[in-house]
Amino acid sequence: MSAPRPVISSAIRIGLCTLTSRITGLARDMLLVQIFALSWVQDAFNYAFLLPNLFRRLFGEGALAAVFVPTFTRTLEEAGKEPAWRLLARTLALLSLALVVLIVLIEVVILAVWLWAADGAPDHLAARKLLLSLTALMLPFMLTICVVALFSSILNCVGSFVPAALTPVILNVFMIAALVGFAPLLKRDEPQVLVYAVAASVLAAGIVQILVILPVLRVHGVRLGWRLQPRDPQVRRMLGMMGPVALGQGVLLVGVFLDAQICALLTHVHGTPGTAQVLGLSFAYPLEEGALSTITVAQRLYQFPLGVMAVSLATAALPTLSRLAAREDWDNWSSEIRAALRMAVFTGLLAGGLMILLAEPIVRLLFEYRNFDSADTLRAARVLRCYGFGMWAFCAQHIVLRGFYSLGDVVTPLKISCVFLPLNVTLSLILIWVDSVREAAFGISTSVTSCLAVLTGLAILHYRKARGSSVPRLLVAIARMLAAAALSVAAVAWLRLHWLAAPAEQATIVQRAVEALGSLGLGVVIYLAIAAALRLPEPRTLLRRRPPRPGQSD
Repeated sequence: MSAPRPVISSAIRIGLCTLTSRITGLARDMLLVQIFALSWVQDAFNYAFLLPNLFRRLFGEGALAAVFVPTFTRTLEEAGKEPAWRLLARTLALLSLALVVLIVLIEVVILAVWLWAADGAPDHLAARKLLLSLTALMLPFMLTICVVALFSSILNCVGSFVPAALTPVILNVFMIAALVGFAPLLKRDEPQVLVYAVAASVLAAGIVQILVILPVLRVHGVRLGWRLQPRDPQVRRMLGMMGPVALGQGVLLVGVFLDAQICALLTHVHGTPGTAQVLGLSFAYPLEEGALSTITVAQRLYQFPLGVMAVSLATAALPTLSRLAAREDWDNWSSEIRAALRMAVFTGLLAGGLMILLAEPIVRLLFEYRNFDSADTLRAARVLRCYGFGMWAFCAQHIVLRGFYSLGDVVTPLKISCVFLPLNVTLSLILIWVDSVREAAFGISTSVTSCLAVLTGLAILHYRKARGSSVPRLLVAIARMLAAAALSVAAVAWLRLHWLAAPAEQATIVQRAVEALGSLGLGVVIYLAIAAALRLPEPRTLLRRRPPRPGQSD
């Protein structure tokens, strides 16, 4: 099996693969909004796609990876390959069985609600039959995507990161093929037919992802099996931890799911009454069609750098942190946490600053064509700016969570989530009624509560395991990063004002690209140059693909 690579080096490899995935995913999303626009059909598809995708992020990449990777790594280190393969076989069997049962239960609930919606339910529920149908169709994808996530975790444990990071490309290609292949065959007034074809392509992609990753596992010597032994103490302990870990993902993931529920319930669908009644209270819907799609566009854009940088870094860090924790090598564990955290904040501050400044040009370049007009651009850009303020926290949160999980601690992140998730929902429910805010409320609430959650988690981690008096140096380094980000954003703003700004109306694709991509490229170059001038090691680490020398990460 492959020897473990340095965390930053592995993170760069994962980041390059994730970049490929994000680019194809962005192309997929561009096609979706061109065909469906910010409509209820698009809202319904985004909602249906959210549930299996959320399970991938919560249980597959999140809870399963956080619980399974430390346990599997420890078993491989201490007991050898054979016990590790047995653990894998038992985990796979119990996980797949649990997911099948869960899918069946959810399908039964969806069917019951759909039948009610079809026969005598209130108008606001009847209008959501499309949402229910698509959700029922795409739900089995939850099983395949979580199995792929388990296999990806195994590959990460044995030092192979690239194949697992490329599997999402398959999903994107299948969805693009469905959109390109079926859209010309249908009339413009038949979007509901096309959306089912896209949903079916998602199911097909899940099966192909498994078929592609199986040979890679065999090449790396991983022996698969399926042994249903629910009383195995290790497996029961892991599955018992998955619930708390999933909820402990906090504002950034669980909050996305809750945001979608609020959007689905409080969006006015054209052709239905503009008011609803709940518990005898009548109120006007605060959100219009396309609210969930607008939020999804903004989320896709902030998740682009997040997936390429922070998630890649956290994915590479978890096996190393787990290995160091198993050896009780706390000095090196603390150094790895600080180095990963610094890199996450370093990239997050740059991404967030440029996101706030360039939200409109980026959305206009990528989405403002055909059925997506200038008003839609302003709508999505406003939400994206709100997410930009919390970008540093979104990046840092992944490192903080991996720090706790490498220690086998799933309770502390859960407690933090229990404190801040209610605040997140409360802020959203208050702000969506403000005319000047509406769907931007979800970006504001997520950014505020994520920042608070990350600061709380960092304080707890430092109190428990930090070594040496590194906090003052870390704070000084972050202050220098913030100064570099502010100066680079100011420089790009000046350049846009005098040289790069494209006309808001009737701009050509070249003008849009120069304004958005030129500004982004200049912002990155200026930021790296200022950071290097301030003697921060992160630019050199990124450009040379080497981890920082001891002492640099402090």
